Amino acid sequence: MPSLNSTKPYTEVIWKSKPFLYLLIIILGLRISSYFTLFPDSVAMTQLVKTGMRLVLTALSLVLILFIREKQVGWKFQYKNISPLALYIAYLLLGIASLLWTSSVSYTLLQLSMVIEALVFAWFFYKLVFLYNQLSNGHARFSKIFAWATLWIHMAFIIGLWIDPDTYYRETHGGEVARLGGFIINPNELGMLAVLGAVMTYEELLGSGHKLSNFIILILAVAVLLLTQSRSSLGAFLLVSGLALLRSGNIKLIVSIGIAAIFVLPFVIQSIVVKQGDLEEVMSMTGRLPFWQDLIADGFTKEPLLGYGFMRISYSDYFDSVHAYAAKMTHNTFIQVLLNLGLVGAFIVALQMIATTYALIIETDKKVKALAIGMLIPLVINSMTEFGIFGESNYGVQFYQLVILFFVIDGNSPKIGKYAPTSH
Repeated sequence: MPSLNSTKPYTEVIWKSKPFLYLLIIILGLRISSYFTLFPDSVAMTQLVKTGMRLVLTALSLVLILFIREKQVGWKFQYKNISPLALYIAYLLLGIASLLWTSSVSYTLLQLSMVIEALVFAWFFYKLVFLYNQLSNGHARFSKIFAWATLWIHMAFIIGLWIDPDTYYRETHGGEVARLGGFIINPNELGMLAVLGAVMTYEELLGSGHKLSNFIILILAVAVLLLTQSRSSLGAFLLVSGLALLRSGNIKLIVSIGIAAIFVLPFVIQSIVVKQGDLEEVMSMTGRLPFWQDLIADGFTKEPLLGYGFMRISYSDYFDSVHAYAAKMTHNTFIQVLLNLGLVGAFIVALQMIATTYALIIETDKKVKALAIGMLIPLVINSMTEFGIFGESNYGVQFYQLVILFFVIDGNSPKIGKYAPTSH
């Protein structure tokens, strides 16, 4: 502990300590866990724990930020490309306006409050991670914190699978296929989290991260991914793995992985992609294509301009598809926007994604750019078949908000006090 006469700032000393790194990992791990159905038998208890956990974590992040601000005079961030965030806020403002015409005020208000609260958390948490990264000379990278947060979640699911398979497995195809995730989390969403965990370990392995620990995290992520049997997440994993291999520049490794893939892919395609030999299911995207057709033909055409209200896809709680099934969400985040906010909302979302893409292209920090690309691949692919980045509150929304902030908060020239290091 420095003396009162020490010229070294108190904040810089305490934020180099490992307990604070562990605190960031715990905060992110609990935040991800707050999107799980932790009490499958009690909806009320699940909602209470989810809400309480999220509010506490957001408040904790704010308190930590204020604590640092009080201890280090002159703490200030610079901002660069704010257009992705500004357009995302415009999307939320349209959602707030939709309270005037939504088919369910209570449900729209609930979803709005959760998405806005998630954005507030992302704002404080990313600033906290970034500040710690600066004060610890790069020892608390976002990829490191995220990778370790997913490690404990993946371990919890694998252990839970051994202890209580009925809870942690979800049976499909008449009980012939069992998928990890159960009713705690949609298996496809868990598969996406596994891919994101793999992305973080790739960033660490390509950087200066500890090799053995990251290989362990990667192995667990792949194990969880395969146990979820998520086709979309498997495709995302292959893409991010290919990009990581190309970035490594190791020709022998690339050739070795390519040869191994030739032998492994037939098994993967037979057991995961074409489940139970049902090729028709794959071609119809497990019944989603006829469902989407009915959504556009029977749903969108009734409220084409402004939609049914934020996160509403029908006048009632469920959209009854003539050629598929009944559901509360579209299983495609872009169709979800089209249904709940109409053409106006779809236009704003298109502009927002264009702004994010442009910010990604002009980003000068190569590490930030690589991390953002690695995160966006599984997020966008998942958005094609699940809740997605503009869907009902889920951690995909939370992660996309963090990606947006990569391009908003300046990582090259922050102003965080006269003692702050100048390099990233």
